[in-house]
Amino acid sequence: MATVIVQAVASLDGFIARPDDSVGPIFDWYEAGDVELRFNPEHVFHVSQASADYLDHGDVRCQVIGRHLFDHVDGWNGRPIVGDHVFVVTHHDDVDEWRERFPGAPYTFCTDGVEDAMRRATEHAGDGSVVVSAGEVAGQIVAAGLADVLAIDLAPVFLGQGKKFLGSSTEEIVLEDPHVVIQGERVLHLRYALRG
Repeated sequence: MATVIVQAVASLDGFIARPDDSVGPIFDWYEAGDVELRFNPEHVFHVSQASADYLDHGDVRCQVIGRHLFDHVDGWNGRPIVGDHVFVVTHHDDVDEWRERFPGAPYTFCTDGVEDAMRRATEHAGDGSVVVSAGEVAGQIVAAGLADVLAIDLAPVFLGQGKKFLGSSTEEIVLEDPHVVIQGERVLHLRYALRG
């Protein structure tokens, strides 16, 4: 059975981006080391050895994102940044022009809600992992009880305002202590179990 991991870089005050979707200094750690980390040919970073080891995504098969993130990053030009497939939760499958620019891109647009997207993603992942990008869709997935782990890459930054880690879809959540704590350069990697 697939493991579902809700993941993002976050500020100390719980934001994954500024109100205008820019990330500012919370991504500084992606260039704070000397170990090359390559998500795909267009996304190459230099992180500490501890972060590189932590981010070894060998078992990640696919990613689930919302339409807002998809539009903001232009679907990473048709190349998943983790795994080999991206499932996009959207109200409208109106991406014909994007498909023409990136023919054969391994993206599935799910118009029947987060449950349908998660069913498809976990089937694709098999015994591997599904990474869900934090934000509104992730909040819906957590609220529906469909996530196993919260993975927070905590940057030593206060943004003051912005996009919340779990969007606006969750009530108060009290977690156990993290089961993974790894100190990187300019980042603290934390993992929390959501269900047993």
